[in-house]
Amino acid sequence: MIATQGTLAWSCASFIYQIVAIQTGVTIDNLGAYVGLYCAMQFVATFYAFLGLKFSGYLNYFMIFWVGIGTVIVMLVPVIMARDHLQNAKYVFTGFINQTGWENDGLAFLLGLLQAGWCLIGYVAPAQLVEGTKRSDITAPRGIIYCVIGSIVQGLILMIPTLFAIQDVDALLGSSTPLATYFQQTTNTPLSVFLMVILLVAQFGSLANNALAIAQLLWALSRDGVIPFSKFWYRLNRFDIPHRCLILELLIVVGIILPAFGSQVYWTAIMSTAVICVNASYGLPLFCRIIWKPKLKLEGPFKLGKLSLPINYIAVIWIIFFSVILSIPQKMPVTPENMNWTSLMIGAVVIFSLFFWSISGKKFYKGPMQNIHE
Repeated sequence: MIATQGTLAWSCASFIYQIVAIQTGVTIDNLGAYVGLYCAMQFVATFYAFLGLKFSGYLNYFMIFWVGIGTVIVMLVPVIMARDHLQNAKYVFTGFINQTGWENDGLAFLLGLLQAGWCLIGYVAPAQLVEGTKRSDITAPRGIIYCVIGSIVQGLILMIPTLFAIQDVDALLGSSTPLATYFQQTTNTPLSVFLMVILLVAQFGSLANNALAIAQLLWALSRDGVIPFSKFWYRLNRFDIPHRCLILELLIVVGIILPAFGSQVYWTAIMSTAVICVNASYGLPLFCRIIWKPKLKLEGPFKLGKLSLPINYIAVIWIIFFSVILSIPQKMPVTPENMNWTSLMIGAVVIFSLFFWSISGKKFYKGPMQNIHE
């Protein structure tokens, strides 16, 4: 989630500078400028998270409207504006372009799943936030299902018109601001800025939600004593906000960007790690159930019944397969700049976790703590 938070803030900064490029024609690619705006985005998102779940609810009601209407606008405007120069159906539904450097088209297709992977990890935030809602035992699984189905439907609705409207694929692949380039190819300058603003607001909404979700998660982990100095972080302010965890999160997400000044390859590795880390974290409880508790009967107001274990197996097999695919370099020939450093970053996290467990965690951890008395 930390890696995801960093990627969301970086995307917000990128969207802002793409808007500047469209409006002024000046492309800003200075790393310091990006890092500064990245930090500003993190500060604003943290400040909003300090307002708590009530204001997060206001944001989410607004986001339902904004993303719903925004999707339709972003989908239709380029198609309407470029109606005299649209691609044909054969290009959209059967065309295949492989510019990865890999000779095998099947592998190129699998590498393209990275984008789909990004679209299907957002439900981690509502799953964390839902702990503070009424009947979370029902609203949490429903929310996850709605998010997945909504992402798939929205993705298809958005993808097909976009493919019809694309004008010059090579220009998009060679552009440092591909979204801005796409909108400029299909519309005019004012409309391009307008469409980029729609995407920017939607991305910032995700950033703000994720900030609060991470704080909630850190607070739960500190409750269970599974992060260093847990007693210090396990505090709520008078508005029941995990304020210390929010500050800790802000320090971490700002801290992890700083080594990018030494090597931008490092930051590329952080961003490429996000999808596989989140998917692996989803799969760990499912994997543990298969290995140690295959006959476990999960009772509750929301359950999958006899389908539970088969779905468990399918999910674990898919996540393992997906994790391998996402660890393959995206392009050939492989250089330090385009190398996929995901396995290295995940390995570092695993080594740290095992080290902390061996010197401290295994001595006291007994499972999730009950805090109903508080």
